[in-house]
Amino acid sequence: MNIQAEKLNLLQTIMNTNDEGLIMDVKAFLSGRKADWLDELSDEQQKDVMEGLAEADRGETVGSCK
Repeated sequence: MNIQAEKLNLLQTIMNTNDEGLIMDVKAFLSGRKADWLDELSDEQQKDVMEGLAEADRGETVGSCK
């Protein structure tokens, strides 16, 4: 998926519409959307986090809380 092309297509659709309801829906969606902290990380950082979670799920951790 080319994210830049997708953004341009969405922008073009919004710019060409006269549907006020669509505009208000998009605005409400974007206003209510909270960014996931994982989305803010680079691909490499996301990969590292996911690997760490998988290791923890397998019990591959250092030390333990008792």
